[in-house]
Amino acid sequence: MIRSMYLGLSGMRNYQVRLDVVGNNIANSSTTGFKAGRANFKDTMYVTMGANDSCQIGTGLSVSDVSNNFSQGITMFTGRPLDLAISGNGFFAVRDEESDRLMFTRDGSFFINNEGNIVNASGLLLEGVGGIPEEYTVEDIIIDENGEVYALDSEGNREDFGQIVLYNFPNVNGLTKIGNNLYLANDISGEYIEGTPGEESFGVIKSGYLENSNTDMAQEMANLIETQRGYQASTKVFTTADEILQSIIELKR
Repeated sequence: MIRSMYLGLSGMRNYQVRLDVVGNNIANSSTTGFKAGRANFKDTMYVTMGANDSCQIGTGLSVSDVSNNFSQGITMFTGRPLDLAISGNGFFAVRDEESDRLMFTRDGSFFINNEGNIVNASGLLLEGVGGIPEEYTVEDIIIDENGEVYALDSEGNREDFGQIVLYNFPNVNGLTKIGNNLYLANDISGEYIEGTPGEESFGVIKSGYLENSNTDMAQEMANLIETQRGYQASTKVFTTADEILQSIIELKR
């Protein structure tokens, strides 16, 4: 009977994790470049019983991992030159000057800081682009599909500021989410692969667009209902086992 109570408890605990993941997906349904997560379950060890160990009884479930869905989100037109969307595979890279740590993102909303550098909303430097002279505004900046960043002066001459580089990984699902739409590489994701937009296995850059979250609200609502039902059923297993145990105790009295 105690085993049944622990089975119900393991269900409640792990459905709570799934509920947290679904809730996070729904909360970020309007977050630029957000990639939805999914909690995956696995059954745990089995106890063998009966003659010749022919009867196997499970001991519950656990969360095996929380994987990320890196499918393309819908791109939205903004008309702002420093709003960038990647159409296809790849990530932008941004660097923290203090720690010199390289981080990766699909959020292409960038700005020019006081020093003329292109940065994201957290002030991290976009990799591959140099300083923009102060005489140029955001509206003067031109970024083509291959990631070349330049502007035209008053005489129509082109001035280049750098080349945006994209990055990919052998296993993108292994990337570590650290918040602020940023990811870190690790041993599971593998070493990053650097490439130019438009090359094989890399997407192109669309200036004036942003990639929306890829959260599928209809699917998430279905997941929410399924998770709620699973949690309620696990609760019922726990309470039923408790009621039976209470009945046994009453019989002894």
